[in-house]
Amino acid sequence: MKKVRVGAGSSGWPDYKDGALDVAENGDVDYMAFDHLAELTMAIMQNQFAKDPKRGYIPEVEPLMKKLLPIWKAKGKHFKMVSNGGGANPPECANQVLKIVKDLSLGGMKIGVITGDTIPLTKLDELEKKGFKFKNLDTGEIGLENVRKKLLAAYVYIGADKVIEAFDQGADLVIGGRLSDNSLFIGPFMHALGWKFGDEYWDRIGSGVTVGHILECSSWSAGTCSNLWEQAQYPKGNPGFPIAEMYENGDCIVTKTPTSGGLIKVLTAMEHLVYEVHDPHNYIMPDGISDITAINIQQIGKDRIKITKAGDAPRGKARPENLKLCVAYNDGFIAEEITIVNGPKVFQQADKAHDFVMKRIDHLGLKPRDVLWSLVGWDSLTGPASKPRPDLEHEPPELGIRIAIKCNTKDEARECRTELGHMCWASLGVGAGFTSPPDIRPIFALWPTLIPRPEVPLKLDMVEVK
Repeated sequence: MKKVRVGAGSSGWPDYKDGALDVAENGDVDYMAFDHLAELTMAIMQNQFAKDPKRGYIPEVEPLMKKLLPIWKAKGKHFKMVSNGGGANPPECANQVLKIVKDLSLGGMKIGVITGDTIPLTKLDELEKKGFKFKNLDTGEIGLENVRKKLLAAYVYIGADKVIEAFDQGADLVIGGRLSDNSLFIGPFMHALGWKFGDEYWDRIGSGVTVGHILECSSWSAGTCSNLWEQAQYPKGNPGFPIAEMYENGDCIVTKTPTSGGLIKVLTAMEHLVYEVHDPHNYIMPDGISDITAINIQQIGKDRIKITKAGDAPRGKARPENLKLCVAYNDGFIAEEITIVNGPKVFQQADKAHDFVMKRIDHLGLKPRDVLWSLVGWDSLTGPASKPRPDLEHEPPELGIRIAIKCNTKDEARECRTELGHMCWASLGVGAGFTSPPDIRPIFALWPTLIPRPEVPLKLDMVEVK
């Protein structure tokens, strides 16, 4: 039965470079997929691109490719690659990679460059005139009136269509913008195995979406960020990145290289399958809708699991008519401060500091939109689910106080930060420690909505070094 091996190369910005290099060197892969983007990374990239037309792509692509491409050349250019590291500027990202190819004298390379996922803000106005409502998927709010003056960028989660087309045209590397996490893997699966977007293949594409979800966070399915953290070992400090051996019927084996650390188990895969999934029967992605409950996962060896169909239920359904559109906008600024207090009576000191800071802010007439007060070492992660405070005899010997304040303007955030810096000496006794406060940082917020697929005309350009 026909099969293809696709290795994970990255899960975000940044990620371990040696994980990708290990997969390239020791994974015997046919393709590698690099997911560099998180939900708001594109907003950061768009902001950079607006200031400098030479920026807007993931800068880590360059040092990664400088180390990876010599392996690609040494392996006889055997494996192909796909990356969404182009961010808001795929053409410039491709230019930088081609420059590396020239500088390292690696010979010919062909790159497919996908654009069109960024939607001009003027296009939003056109869509509104067509009657498009921009319903917020999180809040149900209709229309962009409340955020229109603060809009930064709009971008669409796109599928694997142009990835497949680029590989059909002989691309060694495909660079796109907001290629969805799973599409980075669906593209290689479909191209290599001959799957098509149609009724005969939705079951297999559904399996590919599920497997792509296991792989897209790289080491997260191989022992990191896992409840099995005590079992995961890293003798050389190198986490393993998963590799999928996908068969043409949609069955798959997930493994990793024996030269890497971590572990591949049924539970590590299942842990990641529930990550970022709201409805496991309908995991909606641009290339198809997968049913994560329609699979079996079986351990078949050390760091080796097999994923097969469970029963007669299809593993996938037809891809959606609409795509996810993220409208990013500026939503104010954050100021923060961390102070460490030592015992005795650390909770009383924290209460005193809180009271002092809030009275100072009120006294000065500052009007922050939100204030987050948390005690590091007690409730900064679990919040209201934390245990009740202990009595004085059993309270911790020290405690961190973190306060973050959200303001509409940078000037007000700066004023608030000045007051936060006072809490360690104006309200507490000698012995508290404090950090240098982080820079005032802008807040990028998202308005998630849907856009009809035909309203997102994608373009593929092929560039190369001969």
